[in-house]
Amino acid sequence: MKNEIKVILDTVRTLNKKKEIWSYLTSIEYMVKSKLYVDSIYYDASKVAQHISGKSYKVLDFGTGSGIFAIILRNLNKNAKICAIDTYHDKSQKDPNFKDTSSEQKLIWNEFNKVFKIDFTHYDELSIPFPDNTFDIITAYAVIEHIEPRELDKILNELKRVLKKDGLFFVFKTPRKLAYAERLAGLMRLGCHDILYGDLEVKSIFLKHHFDILSNWKSNMVFEFPGIITNLFYPILKPLDSLLYYSPFRIFAHHNNFVLRKHF
Repeated sequence: MKNEIKVILDTVRTLNKKKEIWSYLTSIEYMVKSKLYVDSIYYDASKVAQHISGKSYKVLDFGTGSGIFAIILRNLNKNAKICAIDTYHDKSQKDPNFKDTSSEQKLIWNEFNKVFKIDFTHYDELSIPFPDNTFDIITAYAVIEHIEPRELDKILNELKRVLKKDGLFFVFKTPRKLAYAERLAGLMRLGCHDILYGDLEVKSIFLKHHFDILSNWKSNMVFEFPGIITNLFYPILKPLDSLLYYSPFRIFAHHNNFVLRKHF
């Protein structure tokens, strides 16, 4: 297990007062126990790291949630200034056991900041609390689908405002309308997303906000969860994921990912 993942798990387990109840903190432990999920985060973070390459860039991890992606970015980019923000309340989260999310985030963020030197903060959903042209890079990891469509334009305008000219915006894990995993999860009454985007639909949203699309790729051909099962078949699922990606079945991939650039 990688050291930063161990720190995350140890922190969550130490601070979690509801160990026998499904809650925000137990959900973090659930996620990072999946080898496939952790692999995908490191793979995506490495794509960002290629563009930083030792520079003292300012990076914003938007919708940071637990802070996992920001932490991995930090460990891959020691010279970067990493900031991470999230809303006080995720409107897409309907589970009543998540009502204390913001207070639980503050608990773990405080510990993560001590170890990883990341500035974590909440924002009010109206404006992102940074001046214009602050960041060289912004990341949004599994975030866009949690923003209500009527508020997405406002959020993208804010992100564009705080991003420098020619700055990069990485959007990872946006669930697709054709994703078989979403359909199966819905039929089985497991966790699935209310908001899904078609390929052309999500591209048109970014183009409307004058982002250049530098690259776009699909990902996640196999189920990552639950880790207690997928880890057993990890030696098979890992190569199968790559094999299916280069087959016609790619049309049913779970996610769209983008590298965008602000050109004015």
